[in-house]
Formats: sequence, C-alpha cells, structure tokens
Amino acid sequence: MEENDAQKVMMELQQNQQQIQQVMQQKEETESELRESKKAVEELEKESEGNVYRQVGNILVAKDRDNLKDELEEQIEDLELRKKTLEKKEKQLQEKMQKSQEKLQGSMMG
Repeated sequence: MEENDAQKVMMELQQNQQQIQQVMQQKEETESELRESKKAVEELEKESEGNVYRQVGNILVAKDRDNLKDELEEQIEDLELRKKTLEKKEKQLQEKMQKSQEKLQGSMMG
C-alpha cells in the first residue's frame, strides 16, 4: 500500500470514529427520551384521576389522560425504532472501521 493510500485509510478511520461517536450520542439521547416517556406512562397508569398536562415549549397544556397515554405510547414505539436503527448504524460503522484497521495493519506488515 502506498503512503497516499495509507493516509486515505487513516482519514476514513477518523471519519468513521467521528460518525460512531455521533451515533452513540444520538442513541444515548434516544434512550434518555425513551426512559422519560416510559416513566410518564407508568405515572399515568398509577394515578387514574386528576388533571394531566403536557409541556409544549415553555407552557403546560391540559390534556386528556387517555389521549396523552396514547401519544406517549406512540412516542415510545418511535423511539424504540429509532434506537434499533441507530444500533444497526453503529454496528455497520464499527465493522467498516474494523475492515479499515485490518487493511492498514496489513499494509504495514507487508
């Protein structure tokens, strides 16, 4: 492998590492939102009476309990799908990165 090719592979490795970090951060944020949404559904199920509110921007808006629960459950489904997609992307990037590392190591060996 020529020096130029080795530099190209090194750049790919750096880009992959950055992409993996971004995906991991997005996955972490998604997991946090997922925990919050599940906790909210649990609280709605515990308390069957009283007013419920949803934050919209900087204000709280009164919501129908059943509608809010449905919204939250739909949000949970969306977040779980997003999490799976991010996990798949992370795995693909890690495999790509490993191949690049092997390519680089192979060029250094021989």
